[in-house]
Amino acid sequence: MSSWKRPLTARALRPVVAGIEALGHSPSPLFTHAGITPSLVADPDGRLPPGSMTRFWERAVVMTGDDRLGMHVALAAPINAFDVHAYAMLSSPTLRDAYHRACRYQRLINEATELTFREGPRGGVLRHGRPGGASVPRQPAEFLVTAWLRLGRLVTGSAWTPTLVFFAHDRPADAREHESVFGTSLRFTSGQTAMHIPPAALKSANPRADPTLAALLDRYASTLLDRQPAFTTISGRLRAWLVEAHGAGVPAASQAAKALAMSERTLHRRLEAEATTFRKVLDGFRHEKAVELLALRRHSIAEVAFLLGYSELSAFYRAFRRWTSRSPADVRDEAPDNLADSDN
Repeated sequence: MSSWKRPLTARALRPVVAGIEALGHSPSPLFTHAGITPSLVADPDGRLPPGSMTRFWERAVVMTGDDRLGMHVALAAPINAFDVHAYAMLSSPTLRDAYHRACRYQRLINEATELTFREGPRGGVLRHGRPGGASVPRQPAEFLVTAWLRLGRLVTGSAWTPTLVFFAHDRPADAREHESVFGTSLRFTSGQTAMHIPPAALKSANPRADPTLAALLDRYASTLLDRQPAFTTISGRLRAWLVEAHGAGVPAASQAAKALAMSERTLHRRLEAEATTFRKVLDGFRHEKAVELLALRRHSIAEVAFLLGYSELSAFYRAFRRWTSRSPADVRDEAPDNLADSDN
């Protein structure tokens, strides 16, 4: 089996299992359904079988009857279940440092996904994505963002609220609990899993900061990272190239193949092996970039369409409605004022 198909370590599952137990449910039936052995969960570096995490979440929702399970698990899981990430974050001097550490340690959880933190004058953006820029499904997405917020509040010792939260999935029929948990504006069907953090929160000093422990954990995490080879996917490399080469016009597969030092035929074949295509990766990149540009309000809708390579505004409108079931104007008008003119 190709190594790219088994990038997920047991560290991703352990807080989920602990949270389900804390909510009063036994994970044993879930292990059986997902094809996971309890001994595998006990080994943080153990690799989960392909598709097992998805099956685990799907069956967990059915078993518990809880369609907000992702949020509930993230709030219920004991902090020690989050492993080295939690302790490193909680020993960091500021929230900014804590989120930077979370990004550095992401490969210990999943070698294929990307956790990024970008900061501008109006705050920071923590964003999670799968190869090619795709987002995770609803339950793990809500688990991730809730965990980011929970750990972030523990770092600062205060109940700060995000500026904005993005989810790729459709808005639930009842989102009142989501609004209560995050206490901020929520954007569903957005094509991304992201949280905007206000500058004041990022600068907040951690009253429990422990520089000695933070340095020790950094060395420990670096040792773990050095023991596992760097993991890359062609779709991930393609998306990174799209970000770097982004400008007006439509990038061609031939250009991408040349930049990635392979033939166009090889590029298509390797993307197919990852269950994707050049068009899908490009489409995902355009979707995410469109939402980002519209939220920042630096450009008109026509300019955003041009920057993303659409020669006709009507084609951009059709694509945007396909992505989000909404109009570009709706997304731009709903962005908070404090995101305008940001570098995020």
